[in-house]
Amino acid sequence: MQGKDAIILQKINRTNGAIMTESKSLMRWRLNMIALFSLMRISMAAASPLEPVTLQLIWQHQFEFAGYYAALHKGFYKDAGLDVTLKEGGPTISPIDEVLQGHAQFGISDSSLVHAYQNGKPVLMLASVFQHSPLVLLSLGKQLANPAAIAKAGPIHLQSGDENMELKAIFISEGIPLDKIKIDTEGMGLKDLLAGKIVAMAAYLSNEPFLLKQQGIPYSILKPESYGMDFFGGVLFTSQSVEKAKPEAVAAFRAATLKGWGYALAHQQEIIELILAQYNTQGKTGEQLAFEAKTLAELISPEFIQIGHSNPGRWQNIAKTYAAMGMPSKNLSLDNFLYEPNPQQDLTWLYRILAIALVLIVIITTIALYVCRANRKLNVSETRNLIIQEELRQAKKIAEQALAGQRQFVAMISHELRSPLAVIDSTAQLLSIKHSAGKDMVRVVGRIRRGVFRLVNFIDNCLTEDRLECEGLALQLSPIDLQSFTASVKQDAQHISVHHIVIIASDPGLPLLDADPQLLRILLGNAIKYSPSGSEVRLHISHAGQDCSFEVIDQGQGIPAAELPFIFQKYMRGRAVASVPGAGLGLSLVARIVELHGGHIDVQSHEG
Repeated sequence: MQGKDAIILQKINRTNGAIMTESKSLMRWRLNMIALFSLMRISMAAASPLEPVTLQLIWQHQFEFAGYYAALHKGFYKDAGLDVTLKEGGPTISPIDEVLQGHAQFGISDSSLVHAYQNGKPVLMLASVFQHSPLVLLSLGKQLANPAAIAKAGPIHLQSGDENMELKAIFISEGIPLDKIKIDTEGMGLKDLLAGKIVAMAAYLSNEPFLLKQQGIPYSILKPESYGMDFFGGVLFTSQSVEKAKPEAVAAFRAATLKGWGYALAHQQEIIELILAQYNTQGKTGEQLAFEAKTLAELISPEFIQIGHSNPGRWQNIAKTYAAMGMPSKNLSLDNFLYEPNPQQDLTWLYRILAIALVLIVIITTIALYVCRANRKLNVSETRNLIIQEELRQAKKIAEQALAGQRQFVAMISHELRSPLAVIDSTAQLLSIKHSAGKDMVRVVGRIRRGVFRLVNFIDNCLTEDRLECEGLALQLSPIDLQSFTASVKQDAQHISVHHIVIIASDPGLPLLDADPQLLRILLGNAIKYSPSGSEVRLHISHAGQDCSFEVIDQGQGIPAAELPFIFQKYMRGRAVASVPGAGLGLSLVARIVELHGGHIDVQSHEG
């Protein structure tokens, strides 16, 4: 509006004298022309027919499709020039087949859409409504709280083929082959679970948990994202041929749908009443739909993430999960899978701007007062923005000063501790030389020096943590001879403890590694710290091409499955090692150092 207001104001200034002398008959003529243009626009709009399109739902009507109901009944589709029909889904209906066979132009699927694309089906992903899949593995009681217990207990109800893939991947990630699990694909779901015919089933967070809560029946759920299987849900798609033939309709349908979801999430009770009145084919209660709305809103997270956002990296990981599950794929590329609207091809807005410009030329003399009011409001708004920007600058300056003071304090404390520690270490060495014949003295001196080394190592970890938090961190890269480096790492490890057997092995002919040697020196600290005395701690370095793999193996107590997704979080310490002193920085530092070097880190552990 600022640009338009400026143009209007300039023209008013230029024509001010003419306006003051304009006759009443000329003003009347201009008003008649305005009315004529308005009637022409109304007639043209009435004459434009709506484009008929069909959307195939993935299941029966429920709040899972609230955004589409809102877009239809609030007129968003109609405003976009579309006449939309919603087709209810069911257990025997495949939205992908319906769209590709031409029975519908749009469909709703799950993350298995990417597997269909990789196997030659010309589908096009338009939007991922649910940022996390509502699909979970549900069991009764609290005894079957991990994949191994469920696999041993009995039959599990899952759909066949590539359906429920993220649930099947849970077992694969835990080292449990699918052929070792009894899978029931023909059961009755919750009815069989309550009858004891199955021990677990695929369920939706927004549905079955509510039914069990109503009956006071305790249950457990396993979420795929807790095991690294973070899939999308409620995926809107079309076919490549539809997008090619009608790009404007596809863009308009997508935009109106996302607008509908925004409205539905902001007016949940209104949409619930609409479902109860017109779409309640499953006979759900208002309370049940309210539970579904609350659960799905958490999976969409509109307050943090733009509705419909799709991360290409996550889609690549989902495709890799299907490949790891042994699902055959003809094409690993996702180049034409994700929808990328091209605003240059849609000239609708340009035509509208030109039409508005023509109308403004006719009515410019009648809106002078409105322009003045708008300018006054604009000046007030700009003044407020300047004040807010200045307050933000001051707040940033204060935060930066506080952070600089914190880092200076950490550095000072580290310096003050290092000086007496150096004195203690050198004194211990002198005692060792002077009393070299006394075994007790040698043992005591060794304990002193190891204690000093542990404290210095802790200080180094704290400084490394502070360095990683520093804005604009640059790695101090240099070519590292890994043979010499591993010998130095082993020497540091023996300083930490003489009660562990440190074994370092490496492939022959390792290339020089461009890395930050100071950051890489903390590889074995955690493994030694949490391993029982007398056990082995191994470091094996291998390479493929120019990529190096560092594998650390220890004989610790093992990490419970429930804690594995969180072990790389800062200050995170497991319950099993609560008695071992520590700050919870070790694995967090290792993970962040690996990421800074452009690598990735994985962990395998079994409790006990």
